[in-house]
Order: sequence, then structure tokens, then C-alpha cells
Amino acid sequence: MKTKTPITFILSNILLLFVLSGCATQPLLLADFDNDTVGTLPDLTLAGDPTGDEISWTGNTANSSASLAPLKVIADTNGEAGDKILRLFYTSSDQSIGSFLGFHARPTTEGNGLYNIFWDGVIEYPGNRSNQTLFMAVYRSAQWHADPLVSLRIYRTPDGPGQGWTSVNVSDGSNVSERRIGFIREDVPHSGLISVNLETQKYSLLLGGLTATGDLPSDADIDRLSLYLSFAPAIAQDDSSGLGVYYIDDVKMLRGEVGED
Repeated sequence: MKTKTPITFILSNILLLFVLSGCATQPLLLADFDNDTVGTLPDLTLAGDPTGDEISWTGNTANSSASLAPLKVIADTNGEAGDKILRLFYTSSDQSIGSFLGFHARPTTEGNGLYNIFWDGVIEYPGNRSNQTLFMAVYRSAQWHADPLVSLRIYRTPDGPGQGWTSVNVSDGSNVSERRIGFIREDVPHSGLISVNLETQKYSLLLGGLTATGDLPSDADIDRLSLYLSFAPAIAQDDSSGLGVYYIDDVKMLRGEVGED
């Protein structure tokens, strides 16, 4: 993954220390793709500890080695030797509308606590179109069609600060309304963190230096923390550069008891 901007690096580490301080953590999912083969789908079983975590993919699995494959592992040309990342690629509306990439924590019965999702990412929207949209959503289980606990919409917009910026909007749980929290640069690495506190029924998030907090649904609980990513279907274009690309790496899910030493 490319080097993060100084402000993103500083904010992500401050928030990481804040989240982990005073809270012993249990790993629920670890995915860094370095043991996967370049040009193929990732190992969906996520072999190794923790046991029971996995990845799901509902899109096309054929020709994963093709240059326009919707999901495949690639070499991180801006990282250290041997580093690999996962590329989610959207080319046209003839791709399956149900192309969801999911990261699923090992099942848990602990109930309350503090749940955290970390990742590194880069968004790219080729061309000058204004209809590209990436959705990211956190769910209490592996069922993506249920109401999310919190969701993000990252999209190209004509009212941004300039070319190469994308808007970031957040929605609270089942609340149909959303609010804009700011803009992030395309083709610039960012860190992401979504923290779900079942004790206070609140969430907090960080994405590329942007922050937000809000309320969880009143009945929020978690039995298998899941993060889903998908591109919104768009009008097909005769453009091999595609409609959207998201690179993701170092996905982690952790759980801890609030106030635990």
C-alpha cells in the first residue's frame, strides 16, 4: 500500500492507541493477503489464527487472473518486497449486481464489548464521470441484506473541492438519511477504523483523516461482525480503465471489554 499522508498516519495512530488503551483485545479476523498468489482470488478461508474468520465473494470467480478481473490479489508495487494487496474492480453494469466482498469475523458469543475494524485502502475512479460509488457497511452478522450498524458511501461528486476528490457520507444504522463528513483524495492511501461500542450503543469512525460518531440501532448486538464492500451498478462504458477500483489491505477485527485492563 502506498505511503499514507502525514495527517492520516498521525490521526490513525492516535485513534488506534486510544481504542486499544485500557482494553485487552481478542483478534476476530486478520487478512493481509501476503500468503496469497498474485493474480488469483484470495484464500477465502483465511488460514491460520484466528480460527473461523473468512472472506466471502458473491461476484464472478472466472478468469481471476485477467487484467479486468473483479477481484484478485496483486503485488503492492509501492510496498516492501513480497507485499500483496486485494483489488476490488468494477468495470460495467454487466457485472453481477450482487458482487459483494465480505470480511467475516470468527463467530462470537461474548455479546457486549468494543468491536473494532481496521484496514488500509486506496480509492480510484478513472475518468471524469460523476456516478461512481463505493459502499462499505458494518453488519452484526454475515447477512448483508439486514440493516447495517453503520455504513459509508464514497462517491465522485461535482460539488467537491476539485478534481480527484470523493465525498464520504455516513449513515447511522437503519436510518435512511445520511450526512456528509468530508472528502478524501483519490489515489492517496488512507487508514480506516470503525469502532462499535455495544456498552454505550455508539460508533466512531476514521477514514483518511475524517472522523464521525453516532448512535447504533437500539437493538444492536453482534454475533459475527462483518464488513461488506460493493460498487453501485452504473451505466456501462466502453472504457477498459473501469468505473471504480478499491485496493484494501491489512484488514483486522478485534474485540475487547470496555474498561478492561
